[in-house]
Amino acid sequence: MVMVAVVGAGVNGLTCAVKIKEKYKDYDVVLISSEFTPNTTGDGSGGLWYPFICGETPDDLIRKWGNETYKYLHELYRLGEHGVSLLPVYSLYRTKEKFCKPIWSDIVYGYQVLDEQQLKDCSQLFSGEYGAGHTFLTFVLPAPRFLAYLQERFERANGKLLRAKITSLQDPVLEPFDVVVNCTGLGARWLVPDAEVVPVRGQITKVKAPWMNLVVIDEEGGNYIIPNSETCVLGGTHQSDYCTDVYAADTEFIMNGCKKMMPGFENAEVVKHWVGLRPVRYSIRLEPEERNGKLYIHNYGHGGSGFTLFWGCGDEVIKILQTHLDKNEQTQILSKL
Repeated sequence: MVMVAVVGAGVNGLTCAVKIKEKYKDYDVVLISSEFTPNTTGDGSGGLWYPFICGETPDDLIRKWGNETYKYLHELYRLGEHGVSLLPVYSLYRTKEKFCKPIWSDIVYGYQVLDEQQLKDCSQLFSGEYGAGHTFLTFVLPAPRFLAYLQERFERANGKLLRAKITSLQDPVLEPFDVVVNCTGLGARWLVPDAEVVPVRGQITKVKAPWMNLVVIDEEGGNYIIPNSETCVLGGTHQSDYCTDVYAADTEFIMNGCKKMMPGFENAEVVKHWVGLRPVRYSIRLEPEERNGKLYIHNYGHGGSGFTLFWGCGDEVIKILQTHLDKNEQTQILSKL
């Protein structure tokens, strides 16, 4: 029996575990992580489909993985499952020079560059001075609820969970496995090791605001508002910092900035303040590596785009695995001739 370990239980790790176990039902697939939902970095995510901090990942890959994920989220939305919402986004810039039309504009529904009158309206509505921007429809999901669904789906398929802290690719825990899928996010910095993976600290506040039904992003001011079907995520920060403590100064920045854009947040009930470290790399690493007869499939460095690319990246992992299996089968056939 082929044994597969998926290391890391964020949205990418869970997706890979689900896809592998459902496609190769007879394989022994184990999801290994030191933490599972609701205690992963992904649980604090805004759950927004929006390519963000992808580094220099090639445009064609962002389009490919992003499009596959957008279509998958559309199907969940159409079925009314897992709290997926379809909301308008207003992404606004203070200066025209900072704005350029994204390479994924034809993927999303209703994409439009804002004209002068629309920018004036946005400046008045969101209490800012905006010189450029765009709007489109995208999907938002409540991250903890969705991660719990993926984990339950994996276990229903007879996948196994193992709580363990893996310290390297040569860790004894990984010894029995034929294939290791590395979805460790920031942990890849030490696991691989890969010094190109660095943290970008994100602090957010979750509030109850059921009246909020659109996403607003002040691209240069740093504040954003991302409502989902359960809470509303207010942000945020983008700091090169390993600290996961809640900073009072950042809380003040978030709340004051978001209240300026939407004064209604003055009376919103605060659910929690939270900090997570985005796993940023100059380019997403999604590729195979063979070491000592074992296949490693690396899938990390998604920055702020885990919930934007996860389904497409999972499909890519399946293709890599199938290519490896086909190659091994062909080798075995030739060895018998």
